[in-house]
Amino acid sequence: MSRRVALSLLGLSGLAGVSACSDPRTERSSAQRPAASPSPSSGATDRPAARALTWAQWPDYIDADGDTRPTLDAFSQATGIAVDYREVINDNAEYVDGIDAALRAGEPIGADVVTLTGWMAGRLVLADLMQPIGPLENAGNLISALARPDWDPEQRYSMPWQAGLTGIAYDARRVDRAIGSVTELFERPDLAGRVGMLTEFPDSVGMAMLALGKDLSAGSVVDAADAVGYLAELDADGRFVGFYGNDVMRALRRGRVDAALAWSGDVIQAQLTNPYLKFVMPEEGLMIWSDNLLVPRASTAGSAVARLVDYYYRPEVAAQVAAWVNYICPVDGAQEELAKLDPDLAGNPLIFPDQALLDRCYQFPTLPSADDSALRADFDSFARA
Repeated sequence: MSRRVALSLLGLSGLAGVSACSDPRTERSSAQRPAASPSPSSGATDRPAARALTWAQWPDYIDADGDTRPTLDAFSQATGIAVDYREVINDNAEYVDGIDAALRAGEPIGADVVTLTGWMAGRLVLADLMQPIGPLENAGNLISALARPDWDPEQRYSMPWQAGLTGIAYDARRVDRAIGSVTELFERPDLAGRVGMLTEFPDSVGMAMLALGKDLSAGSVVDAADAVGYLAELDADGRFVGFYGNDVMRALRRGRVDAALAWSGDVIQAQLTNPYLKFVMPEEGLMIWSDNLLVPRASTAGSAVARLVDYYYRPEVAAQVAAWVNYICPVDGAQEELAKLDPDLAGNPLIFPDQALLDRCYQFPTLPSADDSALRADFDSFARA
């Protein structure tokens, strides 16, 4: 079964009648997109050609054909830049914990480009542990909905790789009736002890904030604390089976959980083997996030990384990646390129969301550093126990 067929089977529950939500960053005009050529790092130089550029990445996050990665192979063939592509990230905190000492000491971390989710990317950028990316000829192709996060307002240090939505997934064979809201997921009696959560703080806490009617655009520490406390109470009451990282779909597949918070692209891919799996856009709204390409300070391959990023911001290349990974494509023009090959796939709102869908999505706010660290510690005390 092809991925396109899998998309046609996706249960897009909750597409109508959902309370609107919005993030100010989804309402920028094209004039507010990042400049075409962010300033390059004064210390960024190319690594000797004999050494491969190393890319730390999540699993199953690029186009693949057996043991090959067509777009990446084409890049290396065209530029002469070898890329050592390593699928070594399963969880943001877990990965960064392993490289934190070297990062802060200004030493090489074993990767020249890393792909990290917005909250972690922001933490590293604000700590001055990353170097600027650029110049990028194709930076202007970044869609406005993902441009200029508050932790990188000039888009100098990061470029989104892919983006996604956090909603609800459930197996229709094991759930008696459809789940329409986060409140139902957390409080419906028939789901007690059958729900999986995510170890990612912005996803689980953000969805809890929505369930409690909090305004994420205000970025209140008190509201986030209330959500952490709410989740702690639910967990203590036995509502949740557990908290998961990239393995949440395995838990659904093996029947360890019947419903869970989940990421849109993972659900699409999982439907290849389970067409009963549904993805719900809950009535309270969804979380939207991006995984971002970053260059560690100690890398000497900054110019080579810039060429790699610029290549993947060509619409025809981005379309090939989008067709395989099924997450939100961050590149303007990729939808038109994909439509030439597969109009049905190009029309899928989970890959190319329109403004109506984006208006129902929230990014998790950047909280003051001390408060953020304290709340994450409270959350981790039960989510990662």
